[in-house]
Amino acid sequence: MASLGSALLGLAFLAALAAGALALAGRKGDERLLTLSRRTVYGFCGLITACVVIIELAFIGDDFSFQIVQEHSSIETPSGYKLAAMWSSQEGSLLLWAFVLSLASSAALWATRRRLRDLVPWATAVMMGVAAFFTGLMLFAPDVDPFATLSPAPPDGIGLTPLLQHPSMMIHPPMLYSGYVAFTVPFAFAIGALVTRRLDAEWIRATRRFALIAWAFLGLGLLLGARWSYTELGWGGYWAWDPVENAALMPWLLGTAFLHSIMVQEKRGMLKVWNASLIVGTFSMALLGTFLVRSGVLQSIHAFGDNTVGPYILGLIGVVLVGSTALIVSRLDDLRSPKRIDSLASRESVFLVNNLLLVGMTAVIFWGTFFPLISELFTGEKASLAAPWFDRYTTPLAILLVLFTGIGPLLAWRRLSWASAKRVFTTAGATAFTRTVGPSSTASWVVRLTTAALLTP
Repeated sequence: MASLGSALLGLAFLAALAAGALALAGRKGDERLLTLSRRTVYGFCGLITACVVIIELAFIGDDFSFQIVQEHSSIETPSGYKLAAMWSSQEGSLLLWAFVLSLASSAALWATRRRLRDLVPWATAVMMGVAAFFTGLMLFAPDVDPFATLSPAPPDGIGLTPLLQHPSMMIHPPMLYSGYVAFTVPFAFAIGALVTRRLDAEWIRATRRFALIAWAFLGLGLLLGARWSYTELGWGGYWAWDPVENAALMPWLLGTAFLHSIMVQEKRGMLKVWNASLIVGTFSMALLGTFLVRSGVLQSIHAFGDNTVGPYILGLIGVVLVGSTALIVSRLDDLRSPKRIDSLASRESVFLVNNLLLVGMTAVIFWGTFFPLISELFTGEKASLAAPWFDRYTTPLAILLVLFTGIGPLLAWRRLSWASAKRVFTTAGATAFTRTVGPSSTASWVVRLTTAALLTP
């Protein structure tokens, strides 16, 4: 079975390369090549799925000839945790990355099979390029082969780490990985839009669902991880500003900014440069989270403690950042919009403020997370920043974010008139006050009557 899995993994790597090459070859409108490229992506998905099935069968069947099974499971390990043990290992988590990407890529190409004919070839090439990278890591990088074997096979395995035997950990990693990986889809289509100079909102409409799914899965993964931390680690709370925790939070914050910002582009045709930069930053942060878990550059209880693939992922991040930045800069003339924000009292203005606050929080967390490396670079000593530092600087930004998040939906696009502002904020303020003082109090009825009088024409 291990040799079969290795063969299927090799075929998956070749399929990813072939799908990308076929897409680029057919980019000028060759429907035959584009259809073949899409079907090759489906084939890649089938091959990676078969690899996952083989690994999971090995775990369920206690096949300790698989090194991954021997190191992360045992005969006494409960069946549910045997199924989840795959992603507790570095090689298994890379396989999970490729598996989720194969599903997301297939779904994206199926959804756009009759749309965006000029963008899809480039988006396919980007998604399959990322797929080939992670599949290639398992084939060629040292010590990350999920189908490595032991001979003779041991009678039992080491077992799953007790800290990981928690219900949340059965689904926490797949949720995080689904969030990380699904952001590949809007990133790939953004690159396609930049390359083809088709910079309207159509690529956003085609990939919004994938961005929402990525955001939701990543948020759920963060919540499940917080629950596990509270239960198992005894930190006295759900969040400790651990580097790997921060690495998962940063793409979620940028993804939140992206989801708000794209509404402005759809409604007003504005913030095109901002949106392209946000999705590039979000995807880069997702890759950075993958890097931190595997690099060993920062101490974390969540890390695998192995740096064999860290340099490769860091190289991919560099390629993404340099290539995307160069592409955005080369398209600045096409990305500029003749429209401007008409008034500070408008929905798009508040959305922009929200975006700046979210990016500001990301910048603060990034600085605090990587401060040990920064301090070592300039002083020769690693000095880390503890939770009080993060709380001091993120709390004011979070409070402002909550404030403007509440205000934004109350405002109209373009400009808010004084009459509309009085009606909107009087109603909202009165509702908040009556909820606070209680529905049966005298003050509540006074507020209600005053509000009715103000709103009467």
